[in-house]
Amino acid sequence: MSVVGIDFGNLQSIIAVARNRGIDVVCNEVSNRFTPTLVSFGPKQRYLGETAKTQEISNFKNTVSSLKRIVGRTLADKEVQEIEKQYLTVPLVDVNGQLAVKINYKGEETTFTTIQIFAMYLTKMKEIATVETKMPVSDCVIAIPAWFTDVQRRAVLDASEIAGLNVLRLINDSTATALGYGITKTDLPEDKPRNVCFVDVGHSSYTVSIVSFVKGQLTVKARAFDRHFGGRDFDRMLVDHFAAQFKTKYGIDVKSNGKAMIRLMAGCEKLKKVLSANAEAPLNIESIMEDRD
Repeated sequence: MSVVGIDFGNLQSIIAVARNRGIDVVCNEVSNRFTPTLVSFGPKQRYLGETAKTQEISNFKNTVSSLKRIVGRTLADKEVQEIEKQYLTVPLVDVNGQLAVKINYKGEETTFTTIQIFAMYLTKMKEIATVETKMPVSDCVIAIPAWFTDVQRRAVLDASEIAGLNVLRLINDSTATALGYGITKTDLPEDKPRNVCFVDVGHSSYTVSIVSFVKGQLTVKARAFDRHFGGRDFDRMLVDHFAAQFKTKYGIDVKSNGKAMIRLMAGCEKLKKVLSANAEAPLNIESIMEDRD
């Protein structure tokens, strides 16, 4: 029986397994190393990961994203109301004090708590790992943000139990990064520690850690993070810019149309990646709204 590691990301997640004296990242059913952190519901079935990604625009009203940001939260949470709502395309409701989503599943209006949604996603990750390793998968280690509260950590454990996973440990993602760095290093000092700075800019947050290494041991000396600044904020700035441009030049309000906003956000995410290596780049979106390209 294999022990797998799951890096729980807001945009996409990764599974890895230790084998052949190394760490192998597991590929999903379409040979991608990253699996979209999405759950979508249709008239006949639910869609998880890659299949949910194909529903992201056409079925946006029933596609749940940002699982990392909403699992273990409550509807009254100020951050949920003021920040997370703007990134979600499904209605949020309260179910017995837990944050839940309202969707249309198999022709009926249904509510699922965020723990249930995350459990569904974890079953997909478990399935991917089982297919790749050709062995039953139960034991796992899950990397989560250092800023997760006890309630959020408990929610991850509850979702894992529902998915049939035995979590051996929840590990802070910055610590997991440091462990991944140190585990393969053969030149670490035995006496004088080597201090290394790790900068992790994620989809919805970023973390900076200072870690001290000696042979066979690591110590996290300091950690700082911003829970509300990441890649999606760059996307949002581009979206706001182009939405204003479309309104001025073409008289269309993209922000009033949910599907148009999803198309624009997807286009801006791709544009951001191109601009990482280029000084300028065009934004091309077909039929964004009112038959305009």
